[in-house]
Amino acid sequence: MTPPPVVTPPPATGTVVNVSGVLAPSGTVDAAAMTPAEFAALAPRGAITSVSVQSPPVVTFQLTDGANRGIKGLGFTSQNATALRPGLSNLAFAMAKLVPGANGAPSKWVSYIVTTSPTTTTGEVPTRPTTDNIGTLVDNGDGTYKYTFHRDITKVKDAVAAAALAAPNVAADLGDLTWDPTKLHRLVIQVGGNARGTGTNTANGANSGVASVPMGAPANVVLDWYPATGKVVTKTEADQREVVSIDNCNECHGKLAFHGGNRVDTRFCVVCHTNQRKYGQVNVASTNGKFPALKETATVNATTGITSFSYSPETRVADGEVSGDFTTMIHKIHMGKELVKENYNYANVAFNNKGYSMLGGGQRMCSKCHDNTKAAQADNWKAKPSRLACGACHDGINWATGAGMTLADKAAGRTTGSGHAGKQAADDSMCATCHRADLTVLNHQTENLTKHNPVLPAGLKNIKYEIKSAAVDATNKATVVFRVLVDGTPATFKPAAAGMSAPLEGFTGGPSFLLAYATDASATDGIGAPADYTNAGVKQAQAISVSLANLLDTTKAADGSLAGPDASGYYTATLLGTGTKKFPVGAKMRAVALQGYFTQVSPAAARHAISVVKEVSGDAVRRKVVDPEKCSNCHEWFEGHGGNRVYETQVCVMCHTPGLATSGRGIADSVMNPWNFVGEALKIVNWWGFDKTKANAALALPVTTNNFKDMIHGIHAGRDRVNPFRDARDRTPSTIQLLDFARMDFPGRLNNCETCHIAGTYSSVPLNALPSTYESVDAAYDAAIAAGTATPALAKAALSTNSGTDRVTSPFAGACVSCHDSAATKSHIRLQGGQLQVNRNSGVAGSESCVTCHGPGRSEDPAIAHKR
Repeated sequence: MTPPPVVTPPPATGTVVNVSGVLAPSGTVDAAAMTPAEFAALAPRGAITSVSVQSPPVVTFQLTDGANRGIKGLGFTSQNATALRPGLSNLAFAMAKLVPGANGAPSKWVSYIVTTSPTTTTGEVPTRPTTDNIGTLVDNGDGTYKYTFHRDITKVKDAVAAAALAAPNVAADLGDLTWDPTKLHRLVIQVGGNARGTGTNTANGANSGVASVPMGAPANVVLDWYPATGKVVTKTEADQREVVSIDNCNECHGKLAFHGGNRVDTRFCVVCHTNQRKYGQVNVASTNGKFPALKETATVNATTGITSFSYSPETRVADGEVSGDFTTMIHKIHMGKELVKENYNYANVAFNNKGYSMLGGGQRMCSKCHDNTKAAQADNWKAKPSRLACGACHDGINWATGAGMTLADKAAGRTTGSGHAGKQAADDSMCATCHRADLTVLNHQTENLTKHNPVLPAGLKNIKYEIKSAAVDATNKATVVFRVLVDGTPATFKPAAAGMSAPLEGFTGGPSFLLAYATDASATDGIGAPADYTNAGVKQAQAISVSLANLLDTTKAADGSLAGPDASGYYTATLLGTGTKKFPVGAKMRAVALQGYFTQVSPAAARHAISVVKEVSGDAVRRKVVDPEKCSNCHEWFEGHGGNRVYETQVCVMCHTPGLATSGRGIADSVMNPWNFVGEALKIVNWWGFDKTKANAALALPVTTNNFKDMIHGIHAGRDRVNPFRDARDRTPSTIQLLDFARMDFPGRLNNCETCHIAGTYSSVPLNALPSTYESVDAAYDAAIAAGTATPALAKAALSTNSGTDRVTSPFAGACVSCHDSAATKSHIRLQGGQLQVNRNSGVAGSESCVTCHGPGRSEDPAIAHKR
């Protein structure tokens, strides 16, 4: 292909920029001749080759596909009955300038594309930032194009000024629209949309009746340049504003995509999500930290059965903050329920309903998003503090008065705020005086040493566990060789003593060993050699726990002891085969974990440590299908149970076994009726319409399996399930734990199993996997359910046994129905022999034929089907 010609910029105007073509296509492919499937497979790359802004901007660019062929034929247009000009269906263009900040304020993008497309009823009137797609496109037939904007950005200021406007439409809210070629400018080309003839990509914009087939990998092509000189600016240069990279977003979000899936680069997001989004909006004031109460409306999709939620009223401008400004919006979404003020609602995003998945207080890990290895100005978070950026998270402060509620005030449950230590702040000029970069780093530290928190607060110790070996001898005596490192140095424990509770000087508490194992399950599940832990003989199939402190307690020597350390700091824990803390005789697939944590006395802090697991020497090793490092992309460290189980998912499966079901229905009325639900729990019981005052109230709580695969699939599926994962756990007298993921958005792509899974591990369920227990139901409870005389006491008693009347789901079905739970899917599962919440004694083992189609290498192998 002949590259587009290089045009020499005119010497006087300096308003043309030419960029050397970065693509060298070989051949062409015609989008106009593609089938929808071929269009969906397009993965375009693009390059902008020239820009001229001497009137309406003129842009030349080229597009290639994954095979490096020029893509021609992307000039489809649609024009509905009221449109005066046809609009491009698969291309759109945006342009903005970067305005430097004053008095310490950050620079900001100002979009020029702030007028509407003309219609038969309305001319071109001011609006919030949008894109231009009604100009003139020339397709050169070789993958190169020329586009002339409809809007003349050199005159948009005059057009807005001439408009007859009435509040809340205020021209000043659109900012300074002066065409200024001396400032840094950004041009973005959006390549995406639906295949022609699908959805509304038709000549008249009417629905085709054919389901939309979107481009699978849309592209946003970005050029930053100075029109006055023609200088092209890379995203790493100092005069940029590149504070976040889409690569960081995609660590958790997989492929962040909005607005029909076509906006896939934060450099595009920021030219529309500007302060200009306040145009046409009314400021909503809070009262005592609360905006007007939100009304939630639930809508069930008649086709999918999935419930979505909408909210009113909106807070598009909230106490003067522009909710749609990118800085404000993204910080508030990630801050979520930790925000001080309540009842935010921007474009149906109720900020306070969001939960950030990073390790406790993870919003403080600013470098998770602001990574200076990927974005040149990422360190602005600590080097250039501002009311806009900082106030988006620290939202309780009134900068005009200096009064208000801090995040610490909220965490402490205070009703009176301590305010901003620096008092009033009329501008940002003094922010960096107190909030120096080094102090900001210290103030954002969290308590665990992790990738995005590489330095601990002063005085805190870093704890690490290691298990060198685990063995069981002929007498069933188990020995575990392990050590604990404190700041890299092996710890020495206190000498054994009666009543030992704090084995390490300077700390209270301490970790415990977990013992997990499999036993013959022929009698209960028809499986002699299970592929899952059974932990038989323990209530709800939990792993056996023995604390480090107990092994140093001389009054408990019958269970075991601790000897050591050796020259390398290793201790040997011995668990006697004659004691109560032991593996059952004949157990297989045995494993030992060290988990839990010490609490430092001074400075006082829990010292969470990554849990570790070691298989017993000579035993089979339980399958590993999840990579915990992948979990860390969203969670930093995944922590469960108050920080006792940290990072290592192989520890999670030791207790979250197929035999574990929820326990909430066993809470007695004497506990439930007076229980004081507060905060998130109160919100959840209101969502459920749960009445704690009724007789046998707990029986109305949801019940579900806590088997790891079913539970994690269900949680991650969030609001994309027909019946979202809901759980109630009896942790009385300390708490009643309620979980509801009906409003949770999985941040990544649900169909990308390798977000969590190790490649090659999820095409099937292993032979001899056990069914998942959804409710523990013994004979007495089962009879009472049938007779209508069930009580929480019966439900609680049923938790202690593995019964033939337990409600279980077969293993393959359990993995799938945890995400795919529509009525049609459940019917399909049952037709193929899958069992859904049937009695354990109904013959679940070997009933499934799912592998016929969904097995490894088969036509509907999950590893293949989920990538379509």
